[in-house]
Amino acid sequence: MEGGDIFIQDFINDLQESPESQIQKCFRGSSILITGGTGFVGKVLIEKLLRSCRDLNTIYLVVRPLNGQNPNERVKEMFTSPFFDRMKMENPTYRSQVVVVKGDCFQPNIGLDEADLSRIESKINAVIHLAAATTSDNHPYCMLHMAICTNVRATRDLIILTKRFKNLKAFVYLSSVFTNPSVLDVYEQFYNSPIAASTIIQMVETLPDYILNRVTSGLVSEWPDVITFTKALSEQIIQSAGPELPACIIRSGFVLGTANEPIAGWTNDLNNLTGCALGSGLGLVRVFHGSSSVNAEIVPVDMLVNLLVVGCWELIGNRTEFVNEEVPKDTVNTLIYNYASSNYKPCSWNQLGEKFFKNEKNVSSSNFLWMPFYYVTDSIFIYWIMTFYLHTVPAKVVDLFIWFMGKESRLNEFYKRVHTAAKNLSSYQQIHVRYHNHNVKNLMNKLSPRDKILFDFDMSTLSWDDYFDKYLKGLRVYLMGNPLHMPETNNNTLNRYLNSFFHNDK
Repeated sequence: MEGGDIFIQDFINDLQESPESQIQKCFRGSSILITGGTGFVGKVLIEKLLRSCRDLNTIYLVVRPLNGQNPNERVKEMFTSPFFDRMKMENPTYRSQVVVVKGDCFQPNIGLDEADLSRIESKINAVIHLAAATTSDNHPYCMLHMAICTNVRATRDLIILTKRFKNLKAFVYLSSVFTNPSVLDVYEQFYNSPIAASTIIQMVETLPDYILNRVTSGLVSEWPDVITFTKALSEQIIQSAGPELPACIIRSGFVLGTANEPIAGWTNDLNNLTGCALGSGLGLVRVFHGSSSVNAEIVPVDMLVNLLVVGCWELIGNRTEFVNEEVPKDTVNTLIYNYASSNYKPCSWNQLGEKFFKNEKNVSSSNFLWMPFYYVTDSIFIYWIMTFYLHTVPAKVVDLFIWFMGKESRLNEFYKRVHTAAKNLSSYQQIHVRYHNHNVKNLMNKLSPRDKILFDFDMSTLSWDDYFDKYLKGLRVYLMGNPLHMPETNNNTLNRYLNSFFHNDK
């Protein structure tokens, strides 16, 4: 039971069997509908529920066909990952608790057909809505069209469908702490959006993509990217649903690999941040643009999942009135949780780069493509000068050499993607915001000692040095498929990284 050279027994918590927790008791016999279950956060959530809440009744997974596989084939393949090995040991009958429902959040009514809805509508006790388009998704439509349909319209349609779920007790939505970047002090409350979600939905349903492409920059100018813009609109839709919807919103920072469970350092998500970090350790990515003093709001995925489960528990069986004097009394119908690392263990972008660089040297192949180093500048002029000489020129030289050898040249295209990713990250590095987390603290204080261990989301217990040591090892093993103690040639190292970069399946 291992992933490359990372053995599961090296990282799992030595948590002995003990009496049932309040949260486990609450989920006994419950049925949960999950969207986005095959994504990065979704996999960790499913593993956690099946391992720590083994007496739940059913997890209904809304899954779309993809890459020639039907939904059942995708879920079957998902469970073959070593990531689920610990869960399989502790819950051998897990498969009988997972039911796949064909759907697609890009489609109206999230692609569910009437027969499936009729079959499950009386059984659903909780909905955890994770599905979302990302900036790295490949799609024939323009980014605004895809993001609005998948992130905003799907949220609206799912909330409408929940009116048929007669036994619904909880609706949990995963949002982002970056949904209100122009607000200097972000409280756990709703904020007004300059445009109505219904207007945007109607726009993408009627206007051609070439017009949507032209108006996108103006629409999202206040946000780092299209995705955070759509998250803000989705929050607006949840707010408009009113107190009839038993909902909570988890606003998360950048989600990175696991800190503790079930395997420390696991990830299968090559996002903008991890792609640049891994490339830095190989000597490929050497220059970054942005303010080095701004907090990088990073969140371990297993701790985020624990918060999602605890937030759901609070709605299902333990709902009490939180007294949050920081927000207006008329806005507390929907509990919002700001989950940002700056409230626990602050880590600036410059410190993040140092930790990536320090730990990358310990786990990367000794056959570096170039000697690794990194430089962060807040000057866009210096950034473009340095990337030209340290990225573009070497890439063209290497690609030309590879072309002469009759092989596929990809390094120049790789740097184009890296610079796009770096530009996206730069938008986040300009956000100087303080996140208030009164509700998160209250929720943590409500947990029993047992549940604080089983469903730990207290980031103050983290050591970033230890976390990034294991996380970077996980990047090498799980994303690059490169065992820690197996030497590689420069060519193999480059091919593994470029293959993971170009073909990573979200």
